[in-house]
Amino acid sequence: MRAVLYGGAALAVATLSSPDTIRSALATSASALVEATPFLFAGIVLSSLLKEGGRVVAYVGCGCTRGPGARSLPAAAATWLIFGPPVAAARYAAALLVARALDASAGRHRKHDEPPHILAELRSVLPAALMAGAFVQLFAGFDPARLTPIEQGAVGALLGFTAAPCGLGAVALAGALRVHAPVAAVAFLCIAGIFDLRALGLNRPQVAPKHDACAYALLAAASGIVAWRKGDALVHPALAFALWGCAAAAFLCAARYRFHRCATARIAPGLMLAGALIGAPPPAYHATETTLTDLFAGERLTFAGRLSCDRGACALVRYAITCCRADAAPIAVRIDRRPRYPAQTWLRADGRIDGAPDDLRLVARKLEPISPPADPFIYR
Repeated sequence: MRAVLYGGAALAVATLSSPDTIRSALATSASALVEATPFLFAGIVLSSLLKEGGRVVAYVGCGCTRGPGARSLPAAAATWLIFGPPVAAARYAAALLVARALDASAGRHRKHDEPPHILAELRSVLPAALMAGAFVQLFAGFDPARLTPIEQGAVGALLGFTAAPCGLGAVALAGALRVHAPVAAVAFLCIAGIFDLRALGLNRPQVAPKHDACAYALLAAASGIVAWRKGDALVHPALAFALWGCAAAAFLCAARYRFHRCATARIAPGLMLAGALIGAPPPAYHATETTLTDLFAGERLTFAGRLSCDRGACALVRYAITCCRADAAPIAVRIDRRPRYPAQTWLRADGRIDGAPDDLRLVARKLEPISPPADPFIYR
């Protein structure tokens, strides 16, 4: 079932096969992997420091082991950053309760997993990262708001149960859903990592990749480039410092396992390096209303963004990143008139907010074109 879902998502993106679409999907998938890397390394270090580390892999890894993936502490940390402490605490508590019930029904005779290594962990995150990249592009052409809340919830719950991503992968995928289909994201988070196929033991485990010197070298290069470029418009700049440590650790692993070979282990690091080197334009979005929060009539505002027009209504649009491109949410300011500039032009507007609370718009005193910024994102 997962193979069908992932293949369908990839096929859907291929049908939208403009170069910018492919590049943007690649960058979004790579950003989800880059975001996960510091959490994965932290879990591996913690596992090595604890006694009987193999017994705690479910809690310190990416969440790809048997049982509920939401038990993963790295996944809980990522959930905390993106969705807030209440959501992270609720998911973690629910996963612990389900895991305890499953252990009791199995008579606690489950086989313990081997201690994790970074290539195996990245391999587990990869499918959900690819799906997150596909969804971001699909939502640019199909507005999930056309679906009723019940339909959105059903889609999110079905995806959470059948896709069965690892703990960190589920968070990345939920971040992509939240921007365009918040009800689906809520339903997905209630199921994925708690009551999905993997958690209930109905999904066959994948064979983890072995160590590979080239894969570690690719990972070191990708982490180092993103850290050097202070996020590289893939992840929040605050992760840059942690990524320097990841690059150093991957380099040491490449030296240690210099005689090891496993071609499949190179896929995820190769994708990360490609995303760091190739880059991508900001996600496509057609805005027709103000999506900034806490605005009020009479407020002075200066805002820069790309011009987007739809049926005579125009807005300046920019994206805000919480952790990575997969959770990039549009910030749009509706302007009071259609400028004489073509769509997708970068403009800076200066003026005053006016209108009713449910129909705010910027009355622009000054509207001028600007050069596209080196980093098109805003960071929260």
